[in-house]
Amino acid sequence: MKRREFIKLTGLGATSASLLSACGHPEEKLIPAWVPDEEYVPGIDYWKASTCGMCPAGCGIIVRTREHKANKIEGNPLHPVNRGALCARGQAGLEVLYNPDRIKGPMKRVGERGEGKWEEISWDQGIMILADKLRELRAGGLGREIVFATSDTQGITDFAGRWLQAVTGMTLVSSRSRELSASDYADIYGRHVIPVFDIANASYLLSFGARFLETWHSPVRYGLAYSQFRSTVGKPRGKFVQVEPRMTQTGANADEWLAASPGSEGVLALAIAQVIVRENLVKDASPPKFLSDPLDAYAPEKTEALTGVEPERVKRIAREFAESSHSLAISGGETSGMLVNTVNTAGEERRLQADHIAINFLNLIVGNLNKPGGVLLPRDDAFDLLEDVQPDGLLAFSDSFGSETITSKTRALLVLAVNPIHSHPATADKIENLPFIASFSAFIDETTALADLILPDSTYLEKWNVTTTHADFAKAAVSIAQPVIKAESNTRQTADVLLAVVRELAADAVEFPTGNSRELLIDSAQAAAAHVAARLQKLAGSIKADSPDELLAALLERGVWTGEVQGSRQPVERDAPQVRMLHSQSPIDHSSEYPFTLLTYEHAALGDGAFANLPALQELPDSMTSVLWGSWAEISPRTAALLGIADGDLVEVTTERDSIRIPAVLCRGIRPDVIAVPYGQGHMAYGRYATHRGGNPAVLKPSKQETVRAKVTRIAGKANLIRFGTDSWQQMEKRR
Repeated sequence: MKRREFIKLTGLGATSASLLSACGHPEEKLIPAWVPDEEYVPGIDYWKASTCGMCPAGCGIIVRTREHKANKIEGNPLHPVNRGALCARGQAGLEVLYNPDRIKGPMKRVGERGEGKWEEISWDQGIMILADKLRELRAGGLGREIVFATSDTQGITDFAGRWLQAVTGMTLVSSRSRELSASDYADIYGRHVIPVFDIANASYLLSFGARFLETWHSPVRYGLAYSQFRSTVGKPRGKFVQVEPRMTQTGANADEWLAASPGSEGVLALAIAQVIVRENLVKDASPPKFLSDPLDAYAPEKTEALTGVEPERVKRIAREFAESSHSLAISGGETSGMLVNTVNTAGEERRLQADHIAINFLNLIVGNLNKPGGVLLPRDDAFDLLEDVQPDGLLAFSDSFGSETITSKTRALLVLAVNPIHSHPATADKIENLPFIASFSAFIDETTALADLILPDSTYLEKWNVTTTHADFAKAAVSIAQPVIKAESNTRQTADVLLAVVRELAADAVEFPTGNSRELLIDSAQAAAAHVAARLQKLAGSIKADSPDELLAALLERGVWTGEVQGSRQPVERDAPQVRMLHSQSPIDHSSEYPFTLLTYEHAALGDGAFANLPALQELPDSMTSVLWGSWAEISPRTAALLGIADGDLVEVTTERDSIRIPAVLCRGIRPDVIAVPYGQGHMAYGRYATHRGGNPAVLKPSKQETVRAKVTRIAGKANLIRFGTDSWQQMEKRR
């Protein structure tokens, strides 16, 4: 749509209108195209609504285009998740689209694996190579030994992946980040959904490592909610307490920071719960059964040696939390990841993340479920607007890619928007020896460099998708993504490629394993989006339309539909698990060879490394250290003094598995017994902006979920530490 039409649609005022005007009316000064395109007027801005694909939060965006070029991304003010705001990653989306290192078209390997020799092929050839390989494995009864790993498990990709599973029997694996999933929350709240945390209306917020201003769930959404939480208009200012061993940007905004020992977050939560219960501060007269052992074992006086937090401080926070009118506890995905044995009422044993369960148990004690300022649980399980055309009886994407995903029996690996060689180095040897690897990556990364076949995916600004999220516990938000420009490279949306392979394999299949009719198979991502629009047209929501085509047109204009959606899958109520043993860790032995706890965390801009090839995000200084274009090790000044380490020195961080060499950064906001290293850097192959920059802390650990011990040593050599300042550009030029 044109700029003026979008302003009229959204009802933006004069101030917002001036922001969307792109500095006046430059079209009056431009030289018109020699042969004007019928679809646009030269020099005129057109705004197209879509959905951001830089993380799973699903923020609505509007993209400014001119002469078939996208030149600005802004937040969609109509979208309930981000309400017109947008984070740095979202703003950097154009660098994915116009990145000079993008793969231009399908290729097959012609040299030795990893040698980097490729032959350009047609899409028909590429689809047939993949189909023939999958057909061969299926015929040999090895369909289950095909692994499709992706971080894109929503909407149309999920639809296409399930159909490919239907005709091959392949294994679907989600390689998500370490943030908590719907399954994690189901273990404590009984519903397979990610709750909406009503931070905006809370009066007391107790966060255990949840970096909601940086990476947690939906930073834009919760950043906006936090501004309301801090507002004093019509209510008292909310109090915020952050528990974490290393001060983050989120922690720096807190009223109080508790530097608890790493891995003790769950014990501290139960110490708070123990005070609430023993002092009869429980709002619910009958708190749910949680532990097989009594809470007395976690009294603040008994856990101080483990948590490092004074008992009187724990008691005060417990009383404040229980007595506040709208108290809320949230858990980050970067706690110790301590797994424990649990048992449900049916006697089934499971392995759960104990810290996360204990922290969220505080919400059950104060009874804040589905109340203002509390935990809002959506009425339905995760709903799927393509469920009526999905094959039945198949497994969904499993929780996460891990060291056990690839086995000696695995015969083929398909990867989309995931790079396991970098994110899970422990699997590298297994992956290198696989008989067949196909990558849908848009860039040559560490895993794609080993592929036998590359079928490059289009960017999220060039493809169709439909994603759903909960606006609150009652209403859903359905977001549509559409191509904002015509693809310039010879790439294709992976969902369309998978559906083409399904049609090839279905042609010689007597019947699908699930018994579904072939007529249910939609042939393209665009057709799937139209199918969703047809279903929405029958529901009461924010868009009223007389026909599916009319609703689709309005949805493409607005970018989002909101309303109540009644999913066919009803919530599965579960009893809270009974944890038999929460924590077995003993106080740290500082005399050991590895005296420090290694804390690894997601970089606020680069994530776990997926965005390291975007120069705008590499140039964005870290909010706490001001470091850019590299990685670093955060060390307490007290620890550094004992080790003879100065700020900017080159150090070696070593664990029992491996070591990396990176600069040291002295930080006052970190415990003396902790060394912190961000993910994001250390790529061996990922384009000109990311390759051979910094270190990858993933090599130091068996898996990202495990806590390991480390040592740090000052070594000779020059540390390439670039900080935001007057000489940063000169330093970068020297490196080049």
